[in-house]
This record gives sequence, structure tokens and C-alpha cells, in this order.
Amino acid sequence: MDVEVFTHTVPPGEEAFDLSHAGGEHEAFEDLAHQLADLTGYHHIDPRIRGERIDTQTAHWGLQIDRLIDAYLNYRSRDSGDGMPDISDQVLSGVDASFSINEIELIDTFSKSETCSHLRPLPSHQYPNETLIYYGYIGCAPMYPSVAISLRTLAAYRQSHRTCPRFSIQSQCKTLCYLHDIPYRPYLKMQFSAAYDIFLEILHRINQHLRQALKRDTVNWRMLNTCPACFYKLDDEPALNFEWLVSIDGNNSLKRWNSSIYGTTARSDSRTAHSDYWIYADAVDKFENEVKSRQTDLRNDDDWEDEPTDPDHPGAFTCINRWRNTGPDSRKKMFAVFQESGIFIASCRHRFVLLVCDMI
Repeated sequence: MDVEVFTHTVPPGEEAFDLSHAGGEHEAFEDLAHQLADLTGYHHIDPRIRGERIDTQTAHWGLQIDRLIDAYLNYRSRDSGDGMPDISDQVLSGVDASFSINEIELIDTFSKSETCSHLRPLPSHQYPNETLIYYGYIGCAPMYPSVAISLRTLAAYRQSHRTCPRFSIQSQCKTLCYLHDIPYRPYLKMQFSAAYDIFLEILHRINQHLRQALKRDTVNWRMLNTCPACFYKLDDEPALNFEWLVSIDGNNSLKRWNSSIYGTTARSDSRTAHSDYWIYADAVDKFENEVKSRQTDLRNDDDWEDEPTDPDHPGAFTCINRWRNTGPDSRKKMFAVFQESGIFIASCRHRFVLLVCDMI
């Protein structure tokens, strides 16, 4: 059987350091490294922390998000079938050729090139990313992008991540580097992540507009319409004893370590995920004392006389004393090293997930 030689080719930037029998290469490399380290120059140090940089970037994206949505819808209407828009020469004929976006690196799945004068903004464009979206790209920065990624590359990664959640952004960036035959650098992940975040935000805003037009933006609409068998009713349908059955259970396998265990500080991020599946911590914390108050009331209000039970038929609720989740807090054993101990889900009898919350 023939073995493909390209499967054994080392990716760019991961080649080994060749050493000869004569020696001396490693010493020469160390001398060169020390000489480069001794070179002096100017280096700008950003005094802001990560949370401040994210807040500033989010605010700049928020100023132009409505215009980016319109540009994206226009791009989709001109999709030529391969994920790239159809550029009309009649539209660009009245555009001044002296105004164009230059010095921006365009990244596509199978190509990487510098911009030319053909990326000319329309008179209605106010931001560089409007022009980039018009041509099928989106920048990695809100105001002064130096790198832009094609929308079809972001859309392809979105579908790949949906089918394989373990396929991370770092893996996608390494894939693009191998296709373009360049070494992988950690900053590429940050650039791709910034473009992917605003791409998802645009899709979320468009989905919100669709839900409002279809009258599907009411509270708990998705939960009450997820399962047709449970929630959809026919005319003159007889009522059931239980309209729908729901199962709830927790999963202790999805744990997250508390950053204080290692003496580190969690990175601050004011952004929140958009989902109508999840119940967030502030909504769950409203009921943190409900179980304790109920247990106190039951212990104080136990003045009735219990009826004797048949020894051959024990009580139906003896499992309460054995079930760990219903016991007092002193009996619940959960390691304090975890910030999140798992997730808790609610699903109907037809296996549709209704709600999810973190176990904190």
C-alpha cells in the first residue's frame, strides 16, 4: 500500500533544528539570539488590562453594528453561490477610485493576499468594516483593521464547530496556517476570535429581527414551542391528567476550577452569551434560601400525629433520607475547588432540552 508522503510532512514552523556531527550550530544560534535580545528599540506598552480593552472594542463595535447588519444583508443578497458577493461594475463606476482601503491583509480559506485598489468604499459607507463586508470580508478590529477574514471562512467554521464542538478556534487558525504554508502564531487566534465574535453578533441581531417580525420574541417562547408533541394542542383535544412531563437532572462531569485555587485572578469580561436555553446565575440566586426556609418550616410545624404504617408496606418517601440532594447542606459533598460543579438541565419526555443552568 502506498503511503502518502504529505501526511508525514512537518507543518510550517514546526520543523526540527538540524544539527551536524561537526557541531557548533546550537552555539551559533544562541549567540544570534543574544545579539537580537540586546538590540534596543521602541516598544509601546498598553497600560490597559484585558477587560478594559474588550470594553473599548465592544463599544466601538456597538457604534456601527446597525450599519454592519445592513451591509451583511446586502452581502447575502449578492451572494454568487460560493460565499463571495457579486460586485457590480455599475455600482463602482460612480465611486472615486482615489478612495480605497489599502494595507489590509485578506484571509480566505485557500488564499491570502494584500488588498488592492479594488476595495473602494461606497458613498454610503462610514466605517471600514462596511466596505469589507460589501466585498465579503470582515475586519479583526472595529476602527482600524489590518487583517480581514472572509465571511465564508467564518461561516464554514461556525458549521464545523456546531458538528464538532471540540474543534477550537486555535485548531481552525492552525488549519489556515497549514493551508497557507505559514507558521502559526498565538496572536492569530486573537484576530480570528475578534472577527468571529462580531460575526456571531451580527447573526444574533438578524435573528432577533426575524423573531420580532414573526411574533416569537415573547418570554419563554422557545421553551413553550420546542416540542410539538408536548406543547402543540389541537382543537377540541381532550385534556390529559398531566399536560407534559419534564425530567430534571444534574451532570457533575462538567466542572470548572476556581481560579483562586491556583492563586490567579479570573479575567474580567462584561460580555454575556446570547441564549434562551440558559438560566443565568442572577436568576437562580433569587431562590438560594428557599430550600433552607422550607426545611425550617417543616421542622417547626410537625405537631400532627403520624398514622402507623403497615410493616409489610413501608412508606413511599423513605428514599428522601437516602437521596443526597434532598439532605441538609452539611451532608452535601462538593469540592470547594470548583467554581462550577456541573450543569443542570430540564428536558421533556421527547428528549427536547428546555432549560439549562450552571451548578455553582
